[in-house]
Amino acid sequence: MNKPPADESPQPQWRSFSEHLKKLNGRNAEAPSPRVPHGKYFDRDLSWLNFNDRVLSEAADDSAPPLERLKFATIVSSNLDEFFMVRVAELTRRARRQRGRWTNDPQSPGRVLSQVRDHVLRQKASQAAILRDIFGVLAREGLLIYSDFGDEHDIDPEMKEAVSDLKFIVRRNSEPLPPLLSERLHVFVRFPDEYAIITIEDRQQRLVHLSKRGRTHRFALLERWLAARAATFFPGREIIEAFPFKIIRDADLRYHPDDEESLQEQIVEAVGRRLKARVIRLEVDAQNYSEGALFLATHLGLDSAALYRFDLPLDLRTLAVIYNTRAFGRLRYPPIRPQVPPMIIKHGVFNAVREKDILFHHPYDSFDVIVRFLKSAARDPQVTQIFHTMYRTSKESPVMEALKEGVRRGKKVTAYVEIKARFDELNNVRWAEDLRKSGVKVILPMGGYKVHCKMTQVLRNEAGRIVSYTHLGTGNYHPVTARQYTDLGLLTASPAIGDEVFTYFRSLASRRTTHAEFRNLLVAPTNLHEGFIRLIKEETAIQKSGGKGHIIAKMNALVDSDVIETLYAASRAGVKVDLVVRGICCLRPGVKGLSENIRVISVVDRFLEHSRIYYFRANGARRIYLSSADWMPRNFYARYEVAFPVKDPALKKYIREVVLALSLADNVRAWSLRSDGQYERVPQPSSGKTIRSQFMFEELAMSRYRNTVLAFRP
Repeated sequence: MNKPPADESPQPQWRSFSEHLKKLNGRNAEAPSPRVPHGKYFDRDLSWLNFNDRVLSEAADDSAPPLERLKFATIVSSNLDEFFMVRVAELTRRARRQRGRWTNDPQSPGRVLSQVRDHVLRQKASQAAILRDIFGVLAREGLLIYSDFGDEHDIDPEMKEAVSDLKFIVRRNSEPLPPLLSERLHVFVRFPDEYAIITIEDRQQRLVHLSKRGRTHRFALLERWLAARAATFFPGREIIEAFPFKIIRDADLRYHPDDEESLQEQIVEAVGRRLKARVIRLEVDAQNYSEGALFLATHLGLDSAALYRFDLPLDLRTLAVIYNTRAFGRLRYPPIRPQVPPMIIKHGVFNAVREKDILFHHPYDSFDVIVRFLKSAARDPQVTQIFHTMYRTSKESPVMEALKEGVRRGKKVTAYVEIKARFDELNNVRWAEDLRKSGVKVILPMGGYKVHCKMTQVLRNEAGRIVSYTHLGTGNYHPVTARQYTDLGLLTASPAIGDEVFTYFRSLASRRTTHAEFRNLLVAPTNLHEGFIRLIKEETAIQKSGGKGHIIAKMNALVDSDVIETLYAASRAGVKVDLVVRGICCLRPGVKGLSENIRVISVVDRFLEHSRIYYFRANGARRIYLSSADWMPRNFYARYEVAFPVKDPALKKYIREVVLALSLADNVRAWSLRSDGQYERVPQPSSGKTIRSQFMFEELAMSRYRNTVLAFRP
């Protein structure tokens, strides 16, 4: 089990986010007062901000290794940037359309935007205090990050080498701003009648690795040093102020999906426009609001609500470089050692899967097994066809290389590459073109719909009979995130599943998925939504007839109002509903007469919880579906998704009694959602066992699943 470094004394587990802040600020800080919309639903955007608070709480937890805390502080920033690019941009467009129309709706775009701003201001102020604390801990551990440059001049010679190729522009105050790209770091310098903008084009250039001083590793933030030393670069000019800033733009691509023949060209063009789209947020790194910040906001066409000022370094993603540096391993959790199921080592992939379905729990089980499955398929002379869907993958992908190798060895390979996966569009366009040139049949994009399901099928000729080997998963075929996200995958040779997966791929190729029939799979947009509604209603009927209804659902987000209403009806009937929702949850739990039998927890820990598991007791039959789909309208109606059943009794038992049970029992990294919209730490027992689910999953994998049903796999 991963533990904090041995030289760290045990630290208490803080019970709430406010207690983190009390410790950091040394005063009686209170948690932000909730601004919960009235009614049966929480606002999805405010709920998401609550999730980012939980991520920030991981950065505040000083019982964790300091670089793990730094990682979470960077995640908070990258999460928030994407939130503005997507959700705040959409709210802004809707608010603009409704401008001038009065409404008392607490969830109107204008009112939600106001609450978003209030929440973000509190969140970023807390992040600044937490980051200062982390920097202090790292400095004591021999890792110094310069972020303030008062009288510290001994690093100037090294810093000047880092800025030799930087460009800047000087303009009169009456002249418009030069073109500014989104997500770049800039430094604004104001003179009496003029201003200058220095741009750091390369994000990695912003973090300067200085020479060691004794045993201390030293880094410096370039944009803050530029602002502090602006007079050096503009001799003879009176400098009124200098500060770093960044802009965030609308990420909506605005393409026309019905024009299929030019969709790829539209995507490429739209990604280019994204860099120059409407500005949504101006973020200034300064101790106070100033004339310069207002000058920038005015020239960018922003009102004061879109201007954010914090005494906090911008774009913390760059600091991930420090996290990944090998020399600092003692300041991180020990690396995980993903396991390979013994039966695959002993018998090979095809022989093992033919005997029994195999369940994978990543990152505790190795993703390399899936790569091995595809490589074996590419090289096996009995394999005739390979089918694959790709939503996100790495720039250097062993999965994609295996598909190309399959073509070279005479296999028929068909792939769907989703070129509309947000922020991965260009990488996916490149892979689609590369696969096509290699001879892979790449299915044309599905217009406005995204293919989000994760599946691979291999057809193998065995003694004149075609046998299907299928992998279905909850996560992307991405070798990097497979070590950072928790996901489940299933390898099966089930003929029933294989037939329907083959039908699904054939339907994708013919662009007629809504006309196919599926009895085992739940497929969006065909029967996924109505299938889950039916399963919830069946538990309600069982409860009403004197049985015992029980639903457990683990997902990233719960938004769909039809599903929520059906869960409310189940709760009123007495069905026990346990929800493990990592992020957005619009359902209000624990309300008498509405949802008193529903509890919602969120687990935020070392790895990003990403698996979707849907369990229905079904009078003891235990129906379990795994999926890439959350309970959100977009997954039901705007994406091609698949939920697949787990049929092996041993695997169902493991998922229910280990994966779900430990997630629900977590009392170290779990948060409970109250009926007022606030999250609080699940209390640890005063006596008894503390349960940290992710650490226990890793221990189980390392022990070959001792004392579980998986220990008896052949």
